[in-house]
Amino acid sequence: MQSRARQATTGITVDAVPASFFKVESNPWSQLQLYNLYRLVLAGALLLVGLTEHLLPDRFIIHPGLFNQVMAVFTVIVIIENIFAYMQWPRFTIQLYVNSTTDIVTLLAIMYASGGVSYGLGILLILPVITPNLFQPSQFSLLLTAITVILLISIEMSLQNKGENFQELSRTGFLALFMMLSSWLANSWSAQAYKTATLARKRGLDLASMSQLNQSILDHIQTGVIVLEDSRTIKHMNQSAMSILGQPKDWRNQPLIDFAPELDAWFRFWSDNHRPKVMSYDINHQGTTSLKARISQLGTRSNATSLIYLQNTHEEKEQLQDMKLASLGQLTASIAHEIRNPLGSISYAAQLMEEAGNLNEEDAHMNQIILSNAKRTDVIIDNVLNLSKRKNPKRINLRLKLWLDAFYKDFIAQNKLSEDQVSLFMDPENIEVTFDPDHLHQILWNLGRNAVKYAKEDPKDLMLQIQVSIPAHTSDVILSHIDNGKGISKPMQQRLFEPFSTSGKKGIGLGLFMSRELAQANGASLEYEKLASDGSCFRLGFANR
Repeated sequence: MQSRARQATTGITVDAVPASFFKVESNPWSQLQLYNLYRLVLAGALLLVGLTEHLLPDRFIIHPGLFNQVMAVFTVIVIIENIFAYMQWPRFTIQLYVNSTTDIVTLLAIMYASGGVSYGLGILLILPVITPNLFQPSQFSLLLTAITVILLISIEMSLQNKGENFQELSRTGFLALFMMLSSWLANSWSAQAYKTATLARKRGLDLASMSQLNQSILDHIQTGVIVLEDSRTIKHMNQSAMSILGQPKDWRNQPLIDFAPELDAWFRFWSDNHRPKVMSYDINHQGTTSLKARISQLGTRSNATSLIYLQNTHEEKEQLQDMKLASLGQLTASIAHEIRNPLGSISYAAQLMEEAGNLNEEDAHMNQIILSNAKRTDVIIDNVLNLSKRKNPKRINLRLKLWLDAFYKDFIAQNKLSEDQVSLFMDPENIEVTFDPDHLHQILWNLGRNAVKYAKEDPKDLMLQIQVSIPAHTSDVILSHIDNGKGISKPMQQRLFEPFSTSGKKGIGLGLFMSRELAQANGASLEYEKLASDGSCFRLGFANR
């Protein structure tokens, strides 16, 4: 079953290879049965000739008794051989030669009884002579032809000795020459055609086996592979590619844009500008999954089939993230040690001056500035150290609906919001993700606190929407954190996730940077999306792998 399925997938058929004028894998009994049907018709026609002898020209049948006896025996034999052909017993080769020999002997006897080839009966010998050379090309088939020619000439010479004219002997000679030549050509052509058909069948089997091997390799490699026609319809897709695109159904011969619009846009760009060069592009599939797509062309024609290799860059980014954090940890540890010593001295000296109590109002204000900025600097150092020393996330399966309900209940209480200011929409409601709950708490807390502090001047006017869904043709889960604030300016959007980037007077600019780092550590992504109306939208994409 698997082999047939493979052949159906690849479009290769090996069961229809022609051998001579019939097929290697076809049933030769059908041709033999057709030949026997012709013999049955021939027997009936010759019987009719014998019964209507008085209507025929004079001396059409020289020996009526012999003619009728031969036809009676031939008719019985043909009926029996038709039954044997239907039963397919004995084997095909024996029946073929017996049938042909029977026809040859019968027709030679009829020609003798009717005076030779004068009435065109000799042409009936051509089919039983050529048939063995077509079905079983061999020296024996040629020998049968040679014996037939010798007997035909002998019969005609015997009739010639009885007073027939020389013209009939000449006609017999031409008929004999034609039968020998046609039999030799049929024998040679059929033998060569059979060899060619056998070789073609072997090559077809080899090609089918190679196709099955390639198909098996293609289905088991980790890299996703999509085969596209020039019309941008999907011809084939391996299991890895289907997993990346969210296990789509009924994808064969469907447009790529229906399943991966971002990939389709890059393919059109490649086709218009870089075909047939091999090019690689970084693609954000459905805004969640980071992919590297390598596009190449099969063949040299401008409308040739194209291959797209897809690779999920999540693991690669995780390795880069680990290297970056390792380097950051070494750097920040050294810097923090060097800064904290003088910073501690400054803070201690400022506290002593404050405790002395002999500062005037202006000096006390300046001393307070020193203390507050020292504390602010210490907080920055702590945040950076915590980020660089971050341990591997402890990922567990979270039932997102229950977890978010508990989180936002606590968030509303601590930030003194009303319950109607925060709404949660989830479809479907049984979504589960693999994530470190502490990291998820910190990410959503940072996003929520930023909305409370910056979205509206009065927090009572703030409205938060939390939308969770699984987009079509992807297996990733998307959490959208939307507020009704004034949004983020374009210059700020460009450096939104950079460290120490802030538009507020009180923030230190590490919240969003740390949130994205935490998301990436858990195999997720955090992006900002500009809304058509006022407000901000942060999309947290969970890699559902």
